[in-house]
Amino acid sequence: MSNVLINIFKQFLGECHSHNEESSQVAFDCPACAEDKGLPYGKTDGKYKLSLNYKKNIFRCWVCCFENNMHGTIPKLIKRYGNKNILKEYLLLQPDDYKSSTDSIKVEVKLPEGFKKLSLSNNQHFKFDSAYDYIKKRGITDEMIDYYNIGYTIVGKYHDRIILPSYDEFGDLNYFVARAWNKWLKPKYLNPIAEKQSLIFNENKINWDCTIYLVEGAFDHIAVPNSIPLLGKVLAENLRLTLYTKAKADIILLLDGEAYGDALKIYRTLNLHRLYNRIKICVPNYKEDPSSVFEKFGYKGIVKLLKKGVQIPESKLY
Repeated sequence: MSNVLINIFKQFLGECHSHNEESSQVAFDCPACAEDKGLPYGKTDGKYKLSLNYKKNIFRCWVCCFENNMHGTIPKLIKRYGNKNILKEYLLLQPDDYKSSTDSIKVEVKLPEGFKKLSLSNNQHFKFDSAYDYIKKRGITDEMIDYYNIGYTIVGKYHDRIILPSYDEFGDLNYFVARAWNKWLKPKYLNPIAEKQSLIFNENKINWDCTIYLVEGAFDHIAVPNSIPLLGKVLAENLRLTLYTKAKADIILLLDGEAYGDALKIYRTLNLHRLYNRIKICVPNYKEDPSSVFEKFGYKGIVKLLKKGVQIPESKLY
């Protein structure tokens, strides 16, 4: 069994440096340490400071444990540096006693009853026109509908709402936002029961090598390329750690116009360690947001807005 587990680890960590069968400890090079040193992908520093205990289902880097959040359960490590197939393979070999609720591959989320993509080929109901007109008034094109798999439903709990799905890094559905297209339908937003704090909205569409924009809502995300919606005004811990680990370029905070204070808090949180001096704030006009700018002016308006991004002097941060 131990050799099988070690072979699983080798798939994403490379060669094993040492193996103590009595303590169930194995040592590998730490990929986070290699990233800190600017080494190319797949290259290691030869220090072998990453320790895994497959009996206890835990790992720890003895160098960057806290700075890079390199500690916790082994499934957490696999999600960060491995892939879905490796995670499945590992979980099948683990006794239930060592599986925590956060080790599962994903929270089970399904698209709402009656979901249909908002494409003209699905124009088979009179309510389609209302949904399609709403999307078009927000400046969203047919190409964007296809790219983000935007749909709607007219039945069930989420009836008469636009559905904006989210997919994880493996392309599996992990969340959706349901927005009423009629003013009289309350609440305006109705979303599934899921752990928002642990997911990254449409992670499969993020290019971590390019500038990343943090926005508030799902419609802002559609308006701004390579953006991540916070689904609110607070930076979730999982997203913070992921940005520290994966973001290779600048991060621009693009919250709503009246949320400068919230953006400043996030700026202070992110402007540390490897992200230092790579954070900027871009502030729309008061009571404007990226989606409303996009609705009025299209991508030209977004490009103009993004040019306002600035770094905050240290003297004004605290």
